[in-house]
Amino acid sequence: MRSALDPTVTEESSPVPPAPRLGDLGNKRLGFVDNSKLNADLFLSRVAAALAGRFGAVVGPIIRKAAPKDHLSEANIVELAKCDAVVQCFGDCGTSTSVSVADAGELERRGIPTVTVFSTAFTRAARNQAEGRGMRALHLVTVPHPMHTAPRAVVAERADKAVESIVGRLTHEVIEETNGVATLAAMAAADDDQELFFERGRTDGLPVVTPTAEKVARLVAAAGRPAEDIIGPVPPRWRKATIEKIAINAVMAGCRPEYFPVVLTAIDALLDPDCQLYGIQTATNTTTPLIVVNGPIAEELNINSGGNLFGAGWRANATIGRAVQLVLRNIGGDFPGETDMATHGQSGKFTFCIAEAERNSPWTPFHVDAGFAAADSTVTVIGASAPQNIFTYGCDTGEEILAHLIGAMMGLGHNNIIFPTGPLLILSPEHAGTLDRDGIGKKDIQQAVFERARIPLTRFGKRTVEGLKHRRSRWFAEVGDPQHIGVADRAEDVRVVVAGGAGIHSLFVPTSFSYRPVTRKIVRQQ
Repeated sequence: MRSALDPTVTEESSPVPPAPRLGDLGNKRLGFVDNSKLNADLFLSRVAAALAGRFGAVVGPIIRKAAPKDHLSEANIVELAKCDAVVQCFGDCGTSTSVSVADAGELERRGIPTVTVFSTAFTRAARNQAEGRGMRALHLVTVPHPMHTAPRAVVAERADKAVESIVGRLTHEVIEETNGVATLAAMAAADDDQELFFERGRTDGLPVVTPTAEKVARLVAAAGRPAEDIIGPVPPRWRKATIEKIAINAVMAGCRPEYFPVVLTAIDALLDPDCQLYGIQTATNTTTPLIVVNGPIAEELNINSGGNLFGAGWRANATIGRAVQLVLRNIGGDFPGETDMATHGQSGKFTFCIAEAERNSPWTPFHVDAGFAAADSTVTVIGASAPQNIFTYGCDTGEEILAHLIGAMMGLGHNNIIFPTGPLLILSPEHAGTLDRDGIGKKDIQQAVFERARIPLTRFGKRTVEGLKHRRSRWFAEVGDPQHIGVADRAEDVRVVVAGGAGIHSLFVPTSFSYRPVTRKIVRQQ
Protein backbone atom coordinates (compact mmCIF):
# COMPACT_ATOMS: atom_id res chain seq x y z
CA MET A 1 0.00 0.00 0.00
CA ARG A 2 3.03 2.30 0.30
CA SER A 3 2.90 2.93 -3.48
CA ALA A 4 -0.79 3.89 -3.61
CA LEU A 5 -1.71 7.54 -4.05
CA ASP A 6 -4.49 9.13 -2.03
CA PRO A 7 -7.70 9.59 -4.09
CA THR A 8 -9.28 12.02 -1.65
CA VAL A 9 -9.16 15.74 -1.06
CA THR A 10 -9.44 16.75 2.59
CA GLU A 11 -9.05 20.50 2.16
CA GLU A 12 -12.22 22.14 3.40
CA SER A 13 -13.95 25.36 2.41
CA SER A 14 -12.98 28.56 4.18
CA PRO A 15 -14.84 28.89 7.49
CA VAL A 16 -18.08 30.85 7.46
CA PRO A 17 -18.49 32.57 10.84
CA PRO A 18 -22.11 32.72 11.97
CA ALA A 19 -23.76 36.10 12.13
CA PRO A 20 -24.18 37.49 15.66
CA ARG A 21 -27.39 36.32 17.33
CA LEU A 22 -30.07 38.80 18.34
CA GLY A 23 -30.22 38.43 22.11
CA ASP A 24 -33.98 38.91 22.06
CA LEU A 25 -36.75 39.24 19.46
CA GLY A 26 -38.53 42.33 20.78
CA ASN A 27 -39.33 44.61 17.82
CA LYS A 28 -36.93 42.61 15.62
CA ARG A 29 -38.04 42.24 12.00
CA LEU A 30 -37.99 38.61 10.84
CA GLY A 31 -38.03 37.34 7.27
CA PHE A 32 -39.25 33.88 6.30
CA VAL A 33 -38.34 31.55 3.43
CA ASP A 34 -40.99 29.06 2.28
CA ASN A 35 -39.14 26.63 0.03
CA SER A 36 -42.48 25.43 -1.41
CA LYS A 37 -42.45 22.05 0.29
CA LEU A 38 -45.94 20.82 1.05
CA ASN A 39 -47.04 22.09 4.49
CA ALA A 40 -44.21 24.66 4.71
CA ASP A 41 -46.72 27.49 4.39
CA LEU A 42 -48.77 26.19 7.32
CA PHE A 43 -45.66 25.62 9.45
CA LEU A 44 -44.29 29.11 8.86
CA SER A 45 -47.62 30.84 9.40
CA ARG A 46 -47.90 29.19 12.83
CA VAL A 47 -44.32 30.03 13.73
CA ALA A 48 -44.59 33.64 12.54
CA ALA A 49 -47.77 34.19 14.54
CA ALA A 50 -46.17 32.79 17.70
CA LEU A 51 -42.96 34.80 17.30
CA ALA A 52 -44.99 37.97 16.92
CA GLY A 53 -47.61 37.26 19.58
CA ARG A 54 -45.41 35.73 22.28
CA PHE A 55 -42.01 37.31 21.68
CA GLY A 56 -42.79 40.71 20.16
CA ALA A 57 -41.16 40.08 16.79
CA VAL A 58 -42.26 41.97 13.68
CA VAL A 59 -43.27 39.68 10.81
CA GLY A 60 -41.48 40.74 7.64
CA PRO A 61 -41.50 39.33 4.11
CA ILE A 62 -42.36 35.69 3.42
CA ILE A 63 -40.53 34.61 0.28
CA ARG A 64 -41.87 31.52 -1.44
CA LYS A 65 -39.57 29.74 -3.85
CA ALA A 66 -40.85 28.26 -7.09
CA ALA A 67 -39.35 24.88 -6.12
CA PRO A 68 -37.18 23.43 -3.32
CA LYS A 69 -34.27 23.08 -5.78
CA ASP A 70 -34.17 26.85 -6.37
CA HIS A 71 -31.66 28.97 -4.51
CA LEU A 72 -32.60 32.38 -3.16
CA SER A 73 -32.06 34.99 -5.84
CA GLU A 74 -29.97 38.08 -5.25
CA ALA A 75 -33.19 40.10 -5.15
CA ASN A 76 -34.54 37.76 -2.47
CA ILE A 77 -31.39 38.15 -0.38
CA VAL A 78 -31.48 41.93 -0.70
CA GLU A 79 -35.06 41.89 0.59
CA LEU A 80 -34.16 39.56 3.46
CA ALA A 81 -31.16 41.74 4.33
CA LYS A 82 -33.65 44.37 5.46
CA CYS A 83 -34.64 41.99 8.27
CA ASP A 84 -32.87 41.35 11.56
CA ALA A 85 -33.00 37.55 11.08
CA VAL A 86 -34.46 34.84 8.82
CA VAL A 87 -36.30 31.57 9.41
CA GLN A 88 -36.24 28.94 6.62
CA CYS A 89 -38.64 26.01 6.33
CA PHE A 90 -38.02 23.16 5.85
CA GLY A 91 -35.53 20.52 4.80
CA ASP A 92 -37.38 17.20 4.66
CA CYS A 93 -35.91 15.80 1.44
CA GLY A 94 -32.46 15.80 -0.08
CA THR A 95 -32.83 18.83 -2.31
CA SER A 96 -34.74 21.02 0.13
CA THR A 97 -32.05 20.22 2.70
CA SER A 98 -29.01 20.91 0.51
CA VAL A 99 -30.36 24.12 -0.99
CA SER A 100 -31.55 25.41 2.39
CA VAL A 101 -28.05 24.79 3.77
CA ALA A 102 -26.53 26.69 0.85
CA ASP A 103 -28.94 29.61 1.34
CA ALA A 104 -28.30 29.65 5.09
CA GLY A 105 -24.58 29.92 4.42
CA GLU A 106 -25.05 32.85 2.08
CA LEU A 107 -27.33 34.67 4.51
CA GLU A 108 -24.99 34.10 7.46
CA ARG A 109 -22.02 35.20 5.34
CA ARG A 110 -23.82 38.51 4.80
CA GLY A 111 -24.39 38.98 8.51
CA ILE A 112 -28.03 37.84 8.64
CA PRO A 113 -28.65 35.37 11.49
CA THR A 114 -30.57 32.46 10.04
CA VAL A 115 -32.35 29.43 11.47
CA THR A 116 -33.39 26.54 9.26
CA VAL A 117 -35.86 23.80 10.14
CA PHE A 118 -34.99 20.21 9.13
CA SER A 119 -36.78 16.94 9.75
CA THR A 120 -35.03 14.26 11.79
CA ALA A 121 -34.24 12.16 8.69
CA PHE A 122 -32.15 14.97 7.18
CA THR A 123 -30.50 16.66 10.16
CA ARG A 124 -27.26 14.69 9.79
CA ALA A 125 -27.14 15.45 6.07
CA ALA A 126 -27.67 19.14 6.80
CA ARG A 127 -24.74 19.21 9.24
CA ASN A 128 -22.46 17.34 6.83
CA GLN A 129 -23.35 19.62 3.94
CA ALA A 130 -22.92 22.71 6.09
CA GLU A 131 -19.47 21.56 7.21
CA GLY A 132 -18.54 21.09 3.56
CA ARG A 133 -19.41 24.75 3.03
CA GLY A 134 -17.30 25.88 5.99
CA MET A 135 -20.22 26.19 8.44
CA ARG A 136 -19.30 24.23 11.53
CA ALA A 137 -22.01 26.21 13.34
CA LEU A 138 -25.24 25.54 11.47
CA HIS A 139 -28.17 26.96 13.40
CA LEU A 140 -30.88 24.38 12.87
CA VAL A 141 -34.06 23.21 14.50
CA THR A 142 -35.18 19.60 14.16
CA VAL A 143 -38.77 18.43 13.82
CA PRO A 144 -40.02 14.85 13.40
CA HIS A 145 -40.00 13.28 9.95
CA PRO A 146 -42.05 13.27 7.75
CA MET A 147 -43.41 16.76 7.19
CA HIS A 148 -44.48 16.59 3.54
CA THR A 149 -47.02 13.81 4.17
CA ALA A 150 -47.96 14.65 7.76
CA PRO A 151 -51.59 15.62 8.44
CA ARG A 152 -52.03 19.37 8.74
CA ALA A 153 -53.02 19.11 12.39
CA VAL A 154 -49.74 17.31 13.09
CA VAL A 155 -47.79 19.94 11.15
CA ALA A 156 -49.42 22.68 13.21
CA GLU A 157 -48.57 20.86 16.44
CA ARG A 158 -44.94 20.42 15.39
CA ALA A 159 -44.70 24.08 14.44
CA ASP A 160 -45.95 25.13 17.85
CA LYS A 161 -43.44 22.84 19.60
CA ALA A 162 -40.57 24.16 17.46
CA VAL A 163 -41.10 27.82 18.36
CA GLU A 164 -38.99 27.78 21.55
CA SER A 165 -36.09 26.10 19.73
CA ILE A 166 -36.31 28.61 16.89
CA VAL A 167 -36.18 31.48 19.38
CA GLY A 168 -33.16 29.90 21.05
CA ARG A 169 -31.25 29.57 17.77
CA LEU A 170 -32.10 33.16 16.81
CA THR A 171 -31.02 34.63 20.11
CA HIS A 172 -28.09 32.47 21.31
CA GLU A 173 -25.01 31.01 19.68
CA VAL A 174 -24.98 27.22 19.25
CA ILE A 175 -21.94 25.38 17.92
CA GLU A 176 -22.57 22.14 16.07
CA GLU A 177 -19.38 20.13 15.68
CA THR A 178 -18.96 17.11 13.42
CA ASN A 179 -16.12 14.70 13.01
CA GLY A 180 -13.47 15.37 10.42
CA VAL A 181 -12.83 13.20 7.38
CA ALA A 182 -10.60 10.16 7.83
CA THR A 183 -7.29 10.10 5.94
CA LEU A 184 -5.27 7.37 4.32
CA ALA A 185 -2.35 7.73 6.71
CA ALA A 186 -3.00 4.35 8.31
CA MET A 187 -2.81 2.65 4.94
CA ALA A 188 0.97 2.97 4.75
CA ALA A 189 1.45 0.22 7.29
CA ALA A 190 -1.10 -2.17 5.80
CA ASP A 191 -0.64 -5.06 3.42
CA ASP A 192 -4.11 -5.41 1.89
CA ASP A 193 -4.86 -2.53 -0.44
CA GLN A 194 -8.43 -3.56 -1.19
CA GLU A 195 -9.55 -4.07 2.39
CA LEU A 196 -8.13 -0.72 3.41
CA PHE A 197 -9.83 1.08 0.52
CA PHE A 198 -13.09 -0.49 1.67
CA GLU A 199 -12.39 0.34 5.30
CA ARG A 200 -11.64 3.98 4.52
CA GLY A 201 -14.69 4.40 2.29
CA ARG A 202 -12.66 5.20 -0.83
CA THR A 203 -14.52 2.77 -3.05
CA ASP A 204 -18.08 2.52 -4.36
CA GLY A 205 -18.48 -0.97 -2.90
CA LEU A 206 -16.53 -2.77 -5.61
CA PRO A 207 -12.80 -3.51 -5.71
CA VAL A 208 -10.58 -0.84 -7.24
CA VAL A 209 -7.27 -0.69 -9.08
CA THR A 210 -4.44 0.45 -6.79
CA PRO A 211 -3.51 3.97 -7.98
CA THR A 212 0.27 3.80 -8.24
CA ALA A 213 2.27 6.88 -9.19
CA GLU A 214 3.22 5.30 -12.51
CA LYS A 215 -0.37 4.57 -13.52
CA VAL A 216 -1.56 8.02 -12.47
CA ALA A 217 1.27 9.71 -14.38
CA ARG A 218 0.16 8.03 -17.61
CA LEU A 219 -3.34 9.47 -17.23
CA VAL A 220 -2.04 12.92 -16.37
CA ALA A 221 0.13 12.80 -19.51
CA ALA A 222 -2.95 11.89 -21.58
CA ALA A 223 -4.66 15.02 -20.28
CA GLY A 224 -1.88 17.23 -21.64
CA ARG A 225 -2.27 19.55 -18.67
CA PRO A 226 -0.26 20.12 -15.49
CA ALA A 227 -1.15 17.76 -12.66
CA GLU A 228 -1.90 20.68 -10.34
CA ASP A 229 -4.43 22.34 -12.70
CA ILE A 230 -7.80 22.70 -11.01
CA ILE A 231 -11.02 21.77 -12.82
CA GLY A 232 -13.15 23.29 -10.10
CA PRO A 233 -14.63 22.80 -6.65
CA VAL A 234 -16.76 19.65 -6.63
CA PRO A 235 -19.96 19.56 -4.57
CA PRO A 236 -21.32 18.74 -2.10
CA ARG A 237 -18.24 19.59 0.01
CA TRP A 238 -16.75 21.87 -2.66
CA ARG A 239 -13.23 20.44 -2.64
CA LYS A 240 -10.83 21.37 -5.41
CA ALA A 241 -10.42 18.74 -8.10
CA THR A 242 -6.96 18.79 -9.63
CA ILE A 243 -6.00 16.86 -12.75
CA GLU A 244 -3.92 14.52 -10.60
CA LYS A 245 -6.67 13.80 -8.07
CA ILE A 246 -9.15 13.09 -10.87
CA ALA A 247 -6.54 10.82 -12.49
CA ILE A 248 -6.11 8.87 -9.25
CA ASN A 249 -9.83 8.16 -9.14
CA ALA A 250 -9.89 7.27 -12.84
CA VAL A 251 -7.10 4.74 -12.29
CA MET A 252 -9.07 3.27 -9.39
CA ALA A 253 -12.08 2.93 -11.68
CA GLY A 254 -10.03 0.99 -14.24
CA CYS A 255 -9.72 3.69 -16.91
CA ARG A 256 -7.16 3.45 -19.68
CA PRO A 257 -5.15 6.66 -20.33
CA GLU A 258 -7.01 7.31 -23.60
CA TYR A 259 -10.30 7.44 -21.66
CA PHE A 260 -9.09 10.22 -19.40
CA PRO A 261 -9.97 13.22 -21.63
CA VAL A 262 -13.58 11.97 -21.65
CA VAL A 263 -13.59 11.81 -17.84
CA LEU A 264 -12.15 15.33 -17.53
CA THR A 265 -14.66 16.74 -20.01
CA ALA A 266 -17.53 15.07 -18.15
CA ILE A 267 -16.39 16.57 -14.84
CA ASP A 268 -16.09 20.00 -16.44
CA ALA A 269 -19.62 19.71 -17.88
CA LEU A 270 -21.04 18.55 -14.56
CA LEU A 271 -19.74 21.70 -12.87
CA ASP A 272 -21.67 23.95 -15.27
CA PRO A 273 -24.42 25.76 -13.30
CA ASP A 274 -27.01 24.53 -15.80
CA CYS A 275 -26.30 20.93 -14.78
CA GLN A 276 -27.24 21.61 -11.14
CA LEU A 277 -24.95 18.85 -9.85
CA TYR A 278 -25.41 19.82 -6.19
CA GLY A 279 -29.15 19.23 -6.42
CA ILE A 280 -28.64 15.94 -8.26
CA GLN A 281 -26.23 14.65 -5.62
CA THR A 282 -28.20 15.53 -2.51
CA ALA A 283 -31.76 14.68 -3.56
CA THR A 284 -33.98 11.87 -2.33
CA ASN A 285 -34.70 11.30 -6.02
CA THR A 286 -33.07 8.52 -8.07
CA THR A 287 -31.38 11.12 -10.27
CA THR A 288 -27.68 10.78 -11.10
CA PRO A 289 -25.52 12.21 -13.91
CA LEU A 290 -25.97 10.47 -17.26
CA ILE A 291 -23.01 10.78 -19.65
CA VAL A 292 -23.60 10.60 -23.43
CA VAL A 293 -20.56 10.54 -25.74
CA ASN A 294 -20.76 11.63 -29.36
CA GLY A 295 -18.36 12.00 -32.26
CA PRO A 296 -15.38 10.02 -33.54
CA ILE A 297 -13.98 9.32 -30.07
CA ALA A 298 -16.91 7.03 -29.26
CA GLU A 299 -15.82 4.51 -31.90
CA GLU A 300 -12.11 5.03 -31.25
CA LEU A 301 -12.54 4.11 -27.58
CA ASN A 302 -15.14 1.41 -28.25
CA ILE A 303 -17.76 3.09 -26.07
CA ASN A 304 -20.83 0.95 -26.43
CA SER A 305 -23.76 2.49 -28.31
CA GLY A 306 -25.40 -0.81 -29.24
CA GLY A 307 -26.87 -3.82 -27.50
CA ASN A 308 -26.81 -3.79 -23.70
CA LEU A 309 -25.26 -0.33 -23.67
CA PHE A 310 -26.55 0.31 -20.15
CA GLY A 311 -25.39 -3.12 -19.01
CA ALA A 312 -22.15 -4.95 -18.34
CA GLY A 313 -19.36 -5.93 -20.68
CA TRP A 314 -17.79 -2.70 -21.98
CA ARG A 315 -14.75 -1.40 -20.20
CA ALA A 316 -14.98 2.12 -21.59
CA ASN A 317 -18.62 2.65 -20.55
CA ALA A 318 -18.13 1.07 -17.14
CA THR A 319 -14.88 2.77 -16.18
CA ILE A 320 -15.55 6.26 -17.55
CA GLY A 321 -18.86 6.45 -15.72
CA ARG A 322 -17.37 4.88 -12.60
CA ALA A 323 -14.44 7.33 -12.61
CA VAL A 324 -16.88 10.24 -12.56
CA GLN A 325 -18.78 8.72 -9.64
CA LEU A 326 -15.56 8.09 -7.68
CA VAL A 327 -14.56 11.73 -8.21
CA LEU A 328 -17.91 12.83 -6.80
CA ARG A 329 -17.31 10.55 -3.82
CA ASN A 330 -13.62 10.92 -3.03
CA ILE A 331 -13.13 14.55 -4.03
CA GLY A 332 -16.63 15.97 -3.72
CA GLY A 333 -17.33 14.09 -0.48
CA ASP A 334 -20.65 12.65 -1.68
CA PHE A 335 -21.56 9.71 0.60
CA PRO A 336 -24.86 7.81 0.91
CA GLY A 337 -26.71 8.71 4.07
CA GLU A 338 -24.50 11.74 4.72
CA THR A 339 -24.91 13.95 1.66
CA ASP A 340 -26.50 11.60 -0.89
CA MET A 341 -29.98 11.17 0.55
CA ALA A 342 -31.53 9.08 -2.25
CA THR A 343 -34.55 7.14 -1.01
CA HIS A 344 -33.74 4.16 -3.22
CA GLY A 345 -30.90 5.14 -5.53
CA GLN A 346 -30.23 3.29 -8.77
CA SER A 347 -27.46 1.32 -10.46
CA GLY A 348 -26.49 4.40 -12.49
CA LYS A 349 -24.81 5.64 -9.31
CA PHE A 350 -22.10 3.06 -10.04
CA THR A 351 -21.70 4.05 -13.69
CA PHE A 352 -23.99 5.76 -16.23
CA CYS A 353 -22.16 6.28 -19.52
CA ILE A 354 -23.25 5.51 -23.10
CA ALA A 355 -22.52 6.61 -26.66
CA GLU A 356 -24.95 7.44 -29.45
CA ALA A 357 -25.20 4.99 -32.34
CA GLU A 358 -24.55 7.64 -34.97
CA ARG A 359 -23.90 5.19 -37.81
CA ASN A 360 -27.23 3.47 -37.19
CA SER A 361 -29.27 6.64 -36.92
CA PRO A 362 -31.27 8.11 -39.81
CA TRP A 363 -30.92 11.57 -38.27
CA THR A 364 -28.26 14.07 -37.28
CA PRO A 365 -26.37 13.16 -34.11
CA PHE A 366 -27.30 14.62 -30.76
CA HIS A 367 -24.19 16.83 -30.54
CA VAL A 368 -24.82 18.27 -34.00
CA ASP A 369 -28.32 19.25 -32.87
CA ALA A 370 -26.60 21.03 -29.97
CA GLY A 371 -24.53 23.14 -32.38
CA PHE A 372 -21.29 21.14 -32.68
CA ALA A 373 -19.69 19.83 -35.86
CA ALA A 374 -20.12 16.17 -36.75
CA ALA A 375 -16.33 15.74 -36.53
CA ASP A 376 -16.26 17.08 -32.96
CA SER A 377 -16.11 14.63 -30.10
CA THR A 378 -18.31 15.68 -27.21
CA VAL A 379 -19.64 14.71 -23.81
CA THR A 380 -23.17 15.58 -22.72
CA VAL A 381 -24.33 15.34 -19.11
CA ILE A 382 -27.79 15.61 -17.60
CA GLY A 383 -29.50 14.57 -14.37
CA ALA A 384 -31.39 11.36 -15.16
CA SER A 385 -33.33 8.57 -13.53
CA ALA A 386 -33.06 4.93 -14.53
CA PRO A 387 -34.40 4.20 -18.03
CA GLN A 388 -37.91 2.83 -18.47
CA ASN A 389 -38.29 0.20 -21.19
CA ILE A 390 -40.85 0.81 -23.94
CA PHE A 391 -41.79 -2.49 -25.62
CA THR A 392 -43.75 -1.94 -28.87
CA TYR A 393 -45.13 -5.44 -29.29
CA GLY A 394 -47.34 -5.72 -32.40
CA CYS A 395 -46.57 -2.23 -33.72
CA ASP A 396 -46.09 -2.06 -37.50
CA THR A 397 -45.94 1.67 -38.19
CA GLY A 398 -44.09 4.71 -37.02
CA GLU A 399 -47.30 6.22 -35.70
CA GLU A 400 -48.00 3.15 -33.58
CA ILE A 401 -44.48 3.31 -32.16
CA LEU A 402 -44.91 7.01 -31.48
CA ALA A 403 -48.15 6.31 -29.63
CA HIS A 404 -46.31 3.85 -27.38
CA LEU A 405 -43.53 6.36 -26.69
CA ILE A 406 -46.08 8.96 -25.68
CA GLY A 407 -48.13 6.49 -23.65
CA ALA A 408 -45.07 5.51 -21.60
CA MET A 409 -44.75 9.11 -20.43
CA MET A 410 -48.37 9.41 -19.29
CA GLY A 411 -48.05 7.55 -16.01
CA LEU A 412 -48.15 9.43 -12.71
CA GLY A 413 -45.09 9.96 -10.57
CA HIS A 414 -42.16 10.29 -12.96
CA ASN A 415 -39.84 13.27 -12.73
CA ASN A 416 -40.89 15.10 -15.87
CA ILE A 417 -44.30 15.77 -14.37
CA ILE A 418 -42.68 17.82 -11.61
CA PHE A 419 -39.44 18.97 -13.27
CA PRO A 420 -39.61 20.99 -16.52
CA THR A 421 -36.28 19.61 -17.77
CA GLY A 422 -37.94 17.64 -20.57
CA PRO A 423 -37.78 13.86 -21.13
CA LEU A 424 -34.97 12.03 -22.90
CA LEU A 425 -35.92 9.33 -25.41
CA ILE A 426 -33.29 6.75 -26.33
CA LEU A 427 -34.64 5.19 -29.50
CA SER A 428 -33.36 1.87 -30.76
CA PRO A 429 -32.08 1.96 -34.37
CA GLU A 430 -34.98 -0.30 -35.33
CA HIS A 431 -37.55 2.12 -33.97
CA ALA A 432 -35.73 5.13 -35.42
CA GLY A 433 -35.63 3.44 -38.82
CA THR A 434 -39.36 2.72 -38.81
CA LEU A 435 -40.22 6.22 -37.67
CA ASP A 436 -38.01 7.73 -40.36
CA ARG A 437 -39.43 5.37 -43.01
CA ASP A 438 -42.90 6.65 -42.21
CA GLY A 439 -41.87 10.31 -42.40
CA ILE A 440 -41.58 10.94 -38.68
CA GLY A 441 -38.37 12.79 -37.83
CA LYS A 442 -36.87 14.14 -34.61
CA LYS A 443 -38.76 17.42 -34.73
CA ASP A 444 -42.00 15.52 -35.38
CA ILE A 445 -41.34 13.34 -32.33
CA GLN A 446 -40.57 16.39 -30.19
CA GLN A 447 -43.73 18.17 -31.31
CA ALA A 448 -45.90 15.08 -30.84
CA VAL A 449 -44.63 14.49 -27.31
CA PHE A 450 -45.15 18.16 -26.45
CA GLU A 451 -48.69 18.19 -27.82
CA ARG A 452 -49.90 14.72 -26.86
CA ALA A 453 -48.04 13.67 -23.68
CA ARG A 454 -50.39 15.66 -21.47
CA ILE A 455 -52.01 14.30 -18.33
CA PRO A 456 -55.41 15.57 -17.19
CA LEU A 457 -55.18 17.39 -13.89
CA THR A 458 -58.26 15.46 -12.78
CA ARG A 459 -55.97 12.43 -12.29
CA PHE A 460 -54.08 14.21 -9.51
CA GLY A 461 -55.02 15.04 -5.94
CA LYS A 462 -55.98 18.59 -5.07
CA ARG A 463 -52.73 19.48 -3.33
CA THR A 464 -50.67 17.95 -6.13
CA VAL A 465 -52.46 20.21 -8.60
CA GLU A 466 -51.72 23.22 -6.39
CA GLY A 467 -48.06 22.23 -6.33
CA LEU A 468 -47.91 21.70 -10.09
CA LYS A 469 -49.38 25.12 -10.75
CA HIS A 470 -46.58 26.59 -8.68
CA ARG A 471 -43.61 24.44 -9.74
CA ARG A 472 -44.64 24.18 -13.40
CA SER A 473 -45.80 27.77 -13.60
CA ARG A 474 -44.23 28.29 -17.05
CA TRP A 475 -46.49 25.59 -18.48
CA PHE A 476 -49.63 27.29 -17.21
CA ALA A 477 -48.38 30.76 -18.18
CA GLU A 478 -47.22 29.96 -21.72
CA VAL A 479 -48.80 26.78 -23.11
CA GLY A 480 -52.45 27.70 -22.78
CA ASP A 481 -53.75 24.32 -21.57
CA PRO A 482 -54.96 24.79 -17.98
CA GLN A 483 -56.65 21.37 -17.84
CA HIS A 484 -53.52 19.27 -18.36
CA ILE A 485 -49.86 19.05 -17.41
CA GLY A 486 -47.38 18.09 -20.11
CA VAL A 487 -44.02 16.35 -19.77
CA ALA A 488 -42.25 19.32 -21.38
CA ASP A 489 -42.95 23.04 -21.51
CA ARG A 490 -41.61 23.29 -25.06
CA ALA A 491 -41.13 20.86 -27.93
CA GLU A 492 -37.38 21.52 -28.02
CA ASP A 493 -37.08 20.35 -24.40
CA VAL A 494 -37.78 16.78 -25.55
CA ARG A 495 -34.41 15.19 -26.40
CA VAL A 496 -33.84 12.25 -28.74
CA VAL A 497 -30.79 9.99 -28.87
CA VAL A 498 -30.48 6.89 -31.08
CA ALA A 499 -28.77 3.96 -29.35
CA GLY A 500 -29.22 0.27 -28.61
CA GLY A 501 -29.14 -3.06 -30.41
CA ALA A 502 -31.65 -5.02 -32.45
CA GLY A 503 -35.17 -5.29 -31.09
CA ILE A 504 -38.45 -3.45 -30.73
CA HIS A 505 -37.47 -1.66 -27.53
CA SER A 506 -36.71 1.97 -26.75
CA LEU A 507 -36.20 3.83 -23.49
CA PHE A 508 -37.85 6.74 -21.72
CA VAL A 509 -35.37 8.40 -19.37
CA PRO A 510 -37.01 10.86 -16.95
CA THR A 511 -34.72 13.81 -16.27
CA SER A 512 -34.60 16.29 -13.42
CA PHE A 513 -32.70 19.09 -11.67
CA SER A 514 -30.59 20.05 -14.70
CA TYR A 515 -31.88 23.14 -16.49
CA ARG A 516 -30.77 21.60 -19.78
CA PRO A 517 -28.29 19.03 -21.08
CA VAL A 518 -24.74 20.43 -20.93
CA THR A 519 -22.46 19.51 -23.84
CA ARG A 520 -18.71 20.04 -23.96
CA LYS A 521 -16.18 19.40 -26.71
CA ILE A 522 -13.45 16.92 -25.80
CA VAL A 523 -9.96 18.38 -26.19
CA ARG A 524 -7.31 15.70 -26.65
CA GLN A 525 -3.54 15.82 -26.45
CA GLN A 526 -2.03 15.55 -29.94
